[in-house]
Amino acid sequence: MSRLSAPTRVPAGTQVVVHGTPADDALPGAGRGLAGRVVREAGGTYSVALVDGQLVDAAPDQLVTLADPPSELPEPVRSGGADDLVVARTMYAAAVGRPPADPGGQLTVRAVFQAPTAAFWSLRKPPEQVTGPGPAWLSWEVEHFCRQALDADPVCLELLWSPRRVWVSDVGRELLDLRPAFLSQTISAAYADHVLAGFTRLAGDGHPDDEQAGAAADLLRLLLDGQALLRTGDVGIVDDEHHERLAAVRSGALAWDDVDAYRLELQQQLDEAAAVSYLSPGPDIGRVDAWLSDLRRRDLDVTS
Repeated sequence: MSRLSAPTRVPAGTQVVVHGTPADDALPGAGRGLAGRVVREAGGTYSVALVDGQLVDAAPDQLVTLADPPSELPEPVRSGGADDLVVARTMYAAAVGRPPADPGGQLTVRAVFQAPTAAFWSLRKPPEQVTGPGPAWLSWEVEHFCRQALDADPVCLELLWSPRRVWVSDVGRELLDLRPAFLSQTISAAYADHVLAGFTRLAGDGHPDDEQAGAAADLLRLLLDGQALLRTGDVGIVDDEHHERLAAVRSGALAWDDVDAYRLELQQQLDEAAAVSYLSPGPDIGRVDAWLSDLRRRDLDVTS
């Protein structure tokens, strides 16, 4: 009997292989599919956490299961459902990006949750990334988040410095107190690469529409945030000149060549800020690792 089987309804936690468009979007050219685990099902669409931490949505006919769903695990090593992890285990959540024009509009929220320590001893590992509640909310497991933040991922650092906090637990305050450990001169290269990749995607669409113009403005704002972090260790406030220029980009008033020229200007300023930055060449990995190890031990003491 083949180990691969066509699924009917796939329970959360089932190991699957994703085929078709979702797999190709996650890793172009992945014709043989990508392995992962189902984390939730809604409206006939499955959210699958891939082995590299990406979360993709797939239709039932784009999944094949690997053997039968695992048997029920003993309670001490159960990680809980994806929704349970976010609802019960979130340590920090905040709104990121530009606030919606409509005061009642949906915020884009990013969050950090802590999976139970004992769950990592199981064959069924907790997910590194969870979507929900709602389409504009995404959470990272704390270890995965720390790894990305130590690499100066702009979205993770934006979350740490966001003034629009949705939820902060006592452990979340510890994470915020740890912010200086994530800062280093590597911000310059990480932010530049992130913004260039974003601009390359936008430019490939030919004539960016209003939504893409807004995305370009958000990317440019990250370059300003990176400069501020390199100079002061904080994101600061965008001055009037840049506020007006970003507004022009967002409204689509500037030609794409002018928008890209603005990116190159901000990139040069980012490089100049890195050259005189007081930050260390690399982040304080040891401090972050010590905190994470202590966090795992404390959680085990509480849940054992």
